Amino acid sequence: MRFQIECNKMPISQNCLICRQQFRMKEARLIICNDEGDSYGDVCPECMGRGANWINSRLQQFSHKLSV
Repeated sequence: MRFQIECNKMPISQNCLICRQQFRMKEARLIICNDEGDSYGDVCPECMGRGANWINSRLQQFSHKLSV
């Protein structure tokens, strides 16, 4: 799993992959991708502010729930 940062030219609303809250994307967006570069979804600014380690731990929890 990897993080991808892109410039955002369209201020659209999106649901956060981590907290599921709807947010309006700003100038940059953080996208969670698999190792092949396929997108899983975007992360909101609040979750981004918690840091990469926190995001990674949340994603591991989701992954574990899906595999059970």
